[in-house]
Amino acid sequence: AHAYAARSGRYTSLTRWYKGDDGALVGEIEIPMKVGTVGGPLQSNPTVALNHRLLGATSARELAMVMGTVGLAQNFSAIRALATEGIQQGHMTLHARSVALAAGASPEIFETVVERLIEGGDIKIWKAQEIVVQVKKAMRQEAGSEEPTSNAPRSQGHGKIILLGEHAVVYGSHAIAAPVPLAIEASVQDGDSGSANPGVDLIIPRWGVESRLHKDPAHRDSFQRSLGIVFDKLGLTERSLRIEVFPNVPRGMGLGGSAAMAVAVIRALDQHFKLGHTDDEINALAFECEKVAHGTPSGIDNTVATFGKPLLYRRAHEGQPLLMKPLDLSKPIPLVVGISGKESLTAKTVGGVRAAWQKNPELYENIFRQIDALTLQGVDAVQNYQLERLGDLMNVCHGLLNALRVSSWEIEEMVQICREQGALGAKLTGGGGGGSIIALAPEHPERVIAALRDAGYSGLEVRIG
Repeated sequence: AHAYAARSGRYTSLTRWYKGDDGALVGEIEIPMKVGTVGGPLQSNPTVALNHRLLGATSARELAMVMGTVGLAQNFSAIRALATEGIQQGHMTLHARSVALAAGASPEIFETVVERLIEGGDIKIWKAQEIVVQVKKAMRQEAGSEEPTSNAPRSQGHGKIILLGEHAVVYGSHAIAAPVPLAIEASVQDGDSGSANPGVDLIIPRWGVESRLHKDPAHRDSFQRSLGIVFDKLGLTERSLRIEVFPNVPRGMGLGGSAAMAVAVIRALDQHFKLGHTDDEINALAFECEKVAHGTPSGIDNTVATFGKPLLYRRAHEGQPLLMKPLDLSKPIPLVVGISGKESLTAKTVGGVRAAWQKNPELYENIFRQIDALTLQGVDAVQNYQLERLGDLMNVCHGLLNALRVSSWEIEEMVQICREQGALGAKLTGGGGGGSIIALAPEHPERVIAALRDAGYSGLEVRIG
């Protein structure tokens, strides 16, 4: 490869990077690669044969192309590092991962150990072993008791489901949403006021998370960027605080976990410092967190997380005023929430719908209008306990959401299982792409839940209203 790079008499790059016609960054690599896919090693070393089968390369040329592609990816990583944070940061992360592995960090706590090693700057095996012990102890304490590790009062934000209207609600359509009996709680305590290095410690015992909020927003991870807005806007970044969060809403499952966490933390801070914020002010601040987490959210998640009531919602859009109309249900509506276990990235699905809408606005706005019409019909069905009608509306709404390409094979399988087990209606809820579904199951909800579990998913019976 070195000889090839110097074939012109001057040592040059093996890669070329340029901007393609569609605006994408394009990289190319040209490198001599002498490899084979037959011969002695395949017969004498079973691991070689296994790796070939896993890779699926059908020829030596294809294997060489794969190896060249890996080299191109490494070259991109190096160039990106040089243009941003520098190579040292990447080397430190790589070293921390090796040390965490050597210290025996198990998969569920591995990333936490790595983060805390880098944050502390003392990347040694003995330090990693200390962190492993600390994180495991915190997890055992949380698993053994639901009691807080402090006596500070807890505040909460509600999880949510969307009965009808997700995605279209981003474009000014209506949606029906309701809280679920799952919440995220948070408590606040003052830290060591005499500390030479005061700061905000974010602790989630159930997830084995314990991190110090970076004062510089540029160095915050995605989790810290969202909650960091709260501390920045309230002027609390320089205070010494201990924030404990107790999540009962699963992460990334389309049940409003990020909004519930934001509301819980804001309320806990408001209570601790006696700030006197109204629910509207808490809701507005939580919406700022949601914009960091999801890009262009509708505002429905933080609204339900704050007010905790079933409501008909429409965002302020193109001259339309904000609508938050509480819904009075004559009877609680029985639902099953099916949880896929596959993380739902709302920002990704919302962005995908936006890109498709920009390419073909007339087609997608027609779908949004149809979802809006279904949602408005659903108001009567919900308030008057017309379950068969509501089930039909849910089924049709799911079909339209599938047309928006926000479903997934896990979602489709769960929907089909619920319908086969007698659910009147079933659909995805939230961002899609994974996450959760809801099924209207007034009869035999336990049968629906059992079928979901048999297929490897989770199920939860809830009543809204």
